[in-house]
Amino acid sequence: MFDYDEKIDKKIEQLKDDMIVYAKKLVSFPSVSGNELGAQTYVKEVLSSLDFNHIDMWEPDIDKLKNHEAFNSGRTNFKNSPNVVGTKKGIGGGRSLILNSHIDIVPEGNLNEWNYDPFGGDIANGNIYGRGTSDMKGVNASIFIVLKAFQEIGLKLKGDIIFESVIEEETGGAGSLACVLRGYKADAAIIPEPSNFAICPAQQGGVWYRITIKGKAAHGGKRYLGESAIEKIPQFIKKIRELETYINDEYYSDLYEGNPIPFCINIGKVNAGNWPSAVPDSAIIEGRIGVPPNSTLKEIRKLFEESIEKVSEEDSWLKHSKPDIEWFGVSWPSAQIEVNHPIVELTRKCYKTILNKEPLISGTPWGADAAVLTKYSGTPTLIFGPGATAHDADEHIPIDSLLIFSKILACIILDWCGFIN
Repeated sequence: MFDYDEKIDKKIEQLKDDMIVYAKKLVSFPSVSGNELGAQTYVKEVLSSLDFNHIDMWEPDIDKLKNHEAFNSGRTNFKNSPNVVGTKKGIGGGRSLILNSHIDIVPEGNLNEWNYDPFGGDIANGNIYGRGTSDMKGVNASIFIVLKAFQEIGLKLKGDIIFESVIEEETGGAGSLACVLRGYKADAAIIPEPSNFAICPAQQGGVWYRITIKGKAAHGGKRYLGESAIEKIPQFIKKIRELETYINDEYYSDLYEGNPIPFCINIGKVNAGNWPSAVPDSAIIEGRIGVPPNSTLKEIRKLFEESIEKVSEEDSWLKHSKPDIEWFGVSWPSAQIEVNHPIVELTRKCYKTILNKEPLISGTPWGADAAVLTKYSGTPTLIFGPGATAHDADEHIPIDSLLIFSKILACIILDWCGFIN
């Protein structure tokens, strides 16, 4: 591994104000799903200024996506929601690297809970505030100044850099899937989601479920003539907790060491009954299942269905009036690359070079787009980025952490892609 050049470190520090300008501009766009065009147009302008050889901006074709097993989206088209991919061709002889970042954000929520303008990019307490600063527009600004530093110093990379600014990550990953189906791939990829600088070769997946429990209606004054769907709920909760324990034992991973429940089965919503004086004939439980990196969506769905079937077998009413199970909404596949994969080892070394300490190597407790790239484009993908807060009121990211990420990323790119000066 090369010695990190002090000249690059100094240049990145000099570009701090440029980074803040990039971040504030990106945050100014309320790029929720369906409203990404303005932000993506700006990304295209920036990539053009950074001398990317080819910039590809297109609205994904839902007809080409909807039959793919990894497709997740409630939308019927992607009008005004383009992906942007810039390719900066190397001079040859180096490895290629994808930098994948999503431009879509979650809604700002209740404005009364914000002390700062969600789209103002306010600077206070050493932080940049606003929706998407941590997840993940701030890190885009970090990437831009790395590439600008190379440009100003006159470094020429040997391998290709592919920057993907994708839509729909927050709602299922259709943007990254569209990149895969368009043919984008590389020797490795980094997705700088807010991992708080943990290096994550493993990504947990997730899937939503719905259980509809059937009872028998009756007047509340003669409840003994009915069968309360509400009173069946504890049996399902008990079985769900048993399954959660089984999954965490069966799919144990050292990458989740210290996490009390790495793969949670959440019970997020319960609806039941419609009248105080009536025995409820229906109850609905909805939630999310964490999918371990060393498993598949199919495996976990099957285990869940078998567990719910056991509840029916153990209850005289449910045995003849079985609940319905639906898989609805979004689902994210899981994925893992080798802990000693070259991109993981290099990221660890560069982290230590810049910060003079060992990083945390772990798996994510949430889904992201890494599985789409790893599984469907054959691009080994790592999650590694600054930031920790996301989706909260007063979302923010420390400016210093963005600069640190820029320095680590510069170190990674120069070694991975190779360069001449």
